[in-house]
Amino acid sequence: MKRSFLAIALLACASLAAACYHAVVDPLVAVCRMAKSFVLEACRLSANEASGVAKPDVRRVQAKAFVQRLAKRERPVVTSSWRMCPSC
Repeated sequence: MKRSFLAIALLACASLAAACYHAVVDPLVAVCRMAKSFVLEACRLSANEASGVAKPDVRRVQAKAFVQRLAKRERPVVTSSWRMCPSC
């Protein structure tokens, strides 16, 4: 009888401890996750905002680079003794 009473008392204490643990820890975990997501989102927004102002249009830069490569390219000079097509 004493052993069964002791076992029931230990189970009651364990269930009370588990209930208290979940009552305290679950809200704390939720608050920490919310704070973490808030901070990460703020950092992400500030990084996009800062890089968006200083970042030029990529297509325009690529087009300018292409035009500059065309201007710098050495074009072959066609003479009567040499042609670009080897079959001629």
